[in-house]
Amino acid sequence: MGPTTSRTVWQIQRDVIFALLVREMKTRFGKLKLGYAWVLLEPAMHIIVLGTLFSFLGREFYPGIPTVLFMLAGIAPFLCFSHCFGKSMAAVDSNRGLFNYRQLRPFDAVMSRVLLEFAIYLISLIALLGLLAWVGISATFNNFLLLIAVNLLYLCFCFGMSLALCVAGAKYPEAGKFAPLIQRPLYFMSGVFFSLEQVPEQYHPYLAWNPLLHVIELTREGLFSSYHGMFANLPYLAFSSLAMLGFGLLVYRSQWRDLVRSK
Repeated sequence: MGPTTSRTVWQIQRDVIFALLVREMKTRFGKLKLGYAWVLLEPAMHIIVLGTLFSFLGREFYPGIPTVLFMLAGIAPFLCFSHCFGKSMAAVDSNRGLFNYRQLRPFDAVMSRVLLEFAIYLISLIALLGLLAWVGISATFNNFLLLIAVNLLYLCFCFGMSLALCVAGAKYPEAGKFAPLIQRPLYFMSGVFFSLEQVPEQYHPYLAWNPLLHVIELTREGLFSSYHGMFANLPYLAFSSLAMLGFGLLVYRSQWRDLVRSK
C-alpha cells in the first residue's frame, strides 16, 4: 500500500461541491430529450415570444440596441434569479439522504445549485450574444470590468437569498406556494422589457428599491455602449448584495443543525 495522503478542508469542500454539481446537472438535464440544449432554448423562447409581440406593436425599446439584444440582457439575469429562488427552497428535501455523510451539509447543496444556475446564466448569455452577432444582430460593446463587478455582486445576492430561502423552505414547506406570487410581479418590475429612464420619474423611488432592476440596468450598460443606465446605482447593488449575503449566512448558521435533523 502506498502512503496515505490527507486532504485539507478546502479540498474536501471542493470535491463535495463538484460531485453535487455533476449530480444537479444530471438531475436537471439528464431526463430531457433535448438535454443541455435547454440552457439556450429557455431564454431564446422568452426572447422570441416577447420580441414577436413587440415587433407587431412596432415598438423599438432603445435607440441603437436591437430589440432581441435588449430583451436578452434582461431575461438572462432574471431567469437566473427565478431558478435560484425556486430551487433553493427544495434544496434540503431533495438532498436529505445525502446529509448522512459527515462531509455534506445543506450549505453545499445550496452552493452547488446557485453555482450551476449562475454558470447556465453566463453560458446562455454569452452563447446567445455570439449566435446573434453571427447572424448580424449586434451592438457595440461597452465595459467588461463593469460586467465583472455586477456579476460578482449578483452572485453574492443570489447565494445569500438562496441560503435564507433554503431555511424558509425546510421549516415552512407551504412557503414554496408563495414563490410564483413573488416572482411574477418582479418579472414586470425589474426592467426585463423596459428601461428605467422610460418610466416617469415619480415612480423611480419605488422601483429603485429592487436590486434586480439595478442588475439588469447595469448589465445593459456594461454590454452596450449606446445604453446609458443613468438611474442604475452600483453602490446600492453592492450594499444590497452584501447585506443579503450576510443575512443568508446568519440565518443558515442559526438553523443548519435543525435542517440536518428535521424529517
